[in-house]
Amino acid sequence: MMVMLIGMALIADAREKQDSLILSRIYQYRENQLLFTDSIKENIYTKFRFNIEKRNSTLWLIPTMYVFAKGDREYIREVYSQATFTNAHDYDIERQVQASTIRRNRGAMPTLLDFITPNIYDVALYDGYILSPFSKTNRKYYRFRQTQQSDGTTRLDFHPKLYNTQLLNGYAIVETETGRIIRTLLNGEFDMITFRTEIQQSEKGDRSLMPLKSKTAATFRFAGNRIATVFDVNYDCPAQLPDSISRISSREMMDSLRPTPLSETDKDIYKAYDERTRPDTTVTDSTPKKTNLLKKIFWDTIGDNLVTPIAAENGPAYFRLSPIINPLYLSYSHSRGLAYKIRLRSRYTFSAHRYLTLNPTFGYNFKQTQFYFTAPLRMTYNPKRNGYAEIVYGNGNRISNSSVMDAINHEHQDTINFDDTDMDKFRDYQLRVFNNIMLFDWLDIESGFVYHRRTAINGHLMREYGMPDEYRSFAPMLGFKFSPWLDRGPVFSIDWERGIKGVNHSDIDYERWEIDASWKRRIPGLRVLNLRAGGGFYSRRAQNYFVDFANFRDNNLPEGWDDDWSGNYQLLRSRIYNQSDYYVRGNISYESPMMFATWVPYLGKYLEKERLYVSSVLLDDSRPYFEFGYGFTNRYISIGLFASFQGTDYQRAGVRFDFELFKRW
Repeated sequence: MMVMLIGMALIADAREKQDSLILSRIYQYRENQLLFTDSIKENIYTKFRFNIEKRNSTLWLIPTMYVFAKGDREYIREVYSQATFTNAHDYDIERQVQASTIRRNRGAMPTLLDFITPNIYDVALYDGYILSPFSKTNRKYYRFRQTQQSDGTTRLDFHPKLYNTQLLNGYAIVETETGRIIRTLLNGEFDMITFRTEIQQSEKGDRSLMPLKSKTAATFRFAGNRIATVFDVNYDCPAQLPDSISRISSREMMDSLRPTPLSETDKDIYKAYDERTRPDTTVTDSTPKKTNLLKKIFWDTIGDNLVTPIAAENGPAYFRLSPIINPLYLSYSHSRGLAYKIRLRSRYTFSAHRYLTLNPTFGYNFKQTQFYFTAPLRMTYNPKRNGYAEIVYGNGNRISNSSVMDAINHEHQDTINFDDTDMDKFRDYQLRVFNNIMLFDWLDIESGFVYHRRTAINGHLMREYGMPDEYRSFAPMLGFKFSPWLDRGPVFSIDWERGIKGVNHSDIDYERWEIDASWKRRIPGLRVLNLRAGGGFYSRRAQNYFVDFANFRDNNLPEGWDDDWSGNYQLLRSRIYNQSDYYVRGNISYESPMMFATWVPYLGKYLEKERLYVSSVLLDDSRPYFEFGYGFTNRYISIGLFASFQGTDYQRAGVRFDFELFKRW
């Protein structure tokens, strides 16, 4: 028995060394190649075939999927594109020719586009998700087993040590002597799509790190709907088109470009589509046609304007409006309540180095019953030096001012109960006009002015006590942003603002300084460490009204590092932001695809990311404030649990959630 156990242990040890040897050759092969020393341009042909196996009325509400909600059950779409790669996950794809049986040549299931450019040697197989089993960084997540083949190749089987949506199973055929991956098969599940991808790698030099062909069979399941799709991708196609050809819909042209012939199933789908759309010359009563036309317009209007992004492009002009009905933009936090927002992105290009953008965000807060917006209009005149002029108008923040109540009580020599009157709350309409220019690669300078018009929520009560119901301020501002390590280290900033009385009825005199440092550190394995520290103070404040810092404020339209939560305080009461003449802050967040809950059986399979949050701030006449949080993201929702402490005393706990459903759609 002892001899048998020793023999089994020796076999296992020898097998592990063999597995390590072939993996080391794969890693070394990647290091020996010099891929993407310069930009690579190539032509890509993609063919999608969709089969709607099951569908119900909920399909209307899924972005881009309403085109499948009625009508045929089989569709085909072909695209011939020109791709320019800077690196594996940084590329531009320009569609040149397309052919489709989907009405209006609509795109569908856009998340499938991520599967077009797999990079099996990188940490992330696709941009931002799926940990590749062929990256040395991810080796700890997988188990491997190799089998020698008679043709000088090795079959390397792999499966994850724990089941998670960021991991895969499958096998690869590897050239034993060099470690070059010849082809691989990947099985995985991500964002409601179960997929099976076969990839054949190129054989040409450094181009061998990129695929030559790939074929993916994927199934989408949601709320009783099931859609199966097969899409084939051919890379490095020989047919070259002029750059002037863009987004042309032509079956005839596609026939001349297609590198592989259509299958019989593909031909049948096109044939059925041609028969259905062939003009009917038979004279019949027009009433049913009018009814069907009105019905078609009605449903297309719903699909175009409610549940899918509204986008248009005409020459130099482009705009895109987020879907009006979209749970992705619905969020809840303990301090701000339920909120909803939509975004518009627009651009007009005058030349390659001069363009105008207008990117407003609109929202409504149900707890405050307030409509809020911010509308930045930017003219970029020197993108190489980050040169732009910008005008920003918005009302995204309410501001508190307890000094107003103190002044009333002092005037009346009494203590008046202002509970539930919102006497200290003001709407804040803000206009910022400034210019930014990069003097050196490590230094940006921003200069301009900011104008505030703050109006009382309860203006009637303010006038009753003889107090102004409106305050205005005008302030020149100057900011410096330092990046001494460029993109490889923290960014430092210094901001100065000086209020001047008398400009357009401004009546607040102040001077404010703020310093800030932030660092977004990407760690191998799709992990991210975010660090932020800073502080601010008033060097002059003639009135005790409106303490309003730029980097430490309550914000209905937060802009975090990765998830709009990092770098922000979730449980700090809104009026606290406006009570202290100074602040010193610190924020840390850590994100990883696998941390704690990922290892819990059954639960961990469905988690995509986990995050830890630690935030603190020191204010005038107050003990340090601390906030700790844990959050996770899956295909449906992001949830964060937070607890706050004043010094060592527990204050309160709260929850925040954002919808993630169809975020990549």
